[in-house]
Amino acid sequence: MLSQVTQRQFERVRERYPSASLQPLPSGAGLLSIPDVPLPAGWSAARTAIHFLVPVGYPGPTPDCFWADQGLLLASGVPPQASNVTSIPETSMIGRWFSWHVVEAQNNWNPNRDDLMTYVSIVLDRFRRPQ
Repeated sequence: MLSQVTQRQFERVRERYPSASLQPLPSGAGLLSIPDVPLPAGWSAARTAIHFLVPVGYPGPTPDCFWADQGLLLASGVPPQASNVTSIPETSMIGRWFSWHVVEAQNNWNPNRDDLMTYVSIVLDRFRRPQ
């Protein structure tokens, strides 16, 4: 079962992205998904779904890495840097995994200040720099 903190923070995500979902996983983690996210120029598609794991024990451990649609490439047809097509743990879904960490996003995660919407912003920031 997902914690009340996770569920409360997810409601903030849903205020901005009403079609977002949060699926409990067998381990106690959650899969946060937002379909149909607009992408800036530089990508092979105008929109993608995004997914990331909300780890067991959140908000202590931060979300880490994320997935987009498995066919997402740079506009040139090349796979994005530090990405690969992989299964999303504990699901039957396959997506383009981005090895993108809070540290790489130059954000020092603070569980007293940051929340799931913060991590969504970190993911969106990665898409602003197609490489």
